[in-house]
Amino acid sequence: MIYRRQFSLEQKKKIARAKDAIGRLSANRTDAVAVMALYETCGRELQEVAFRYFAKNQLGKKAVLNLLVAVVSRAWSYDPQCMNASEWVSRVADAEARRLHEALGPDGCRGRHPRRAT
Repeated sequence: MIYRRQFSLEQKKKIARAKDAIGRLSANRTDAVAVMALYETCGRELQEVAFRYFAKNQLGKKAVLNLLVAVVSRAWSYDPQCMNASEWVSRVADAEARRLHEALGPDGCRGRHPRRAT
């Protein structure tokens, strides 16, 4: 028998707010109120993913915004029947953070070599 995961009332409200924000964003990616609602409810998940890949520094803080943009741009693909909203946000953010981390390379710099003054 499969048991449904039990959530507290506060967690249920958070999931409902995130689900509503994602639904609004899937209809209109430029809905600034929905973007803010999504960040208010799922900002912690975005920060955890960003800091896991980029550490708690300036790069990690910038990565949070990139992850938010990635989540907003993929809002159309959210299926509430498959998983809850905060879990979906974490998965999308993780995939984007992995992509960004690989693009930066092992030393955290973009490209092959820094330019030298001539």
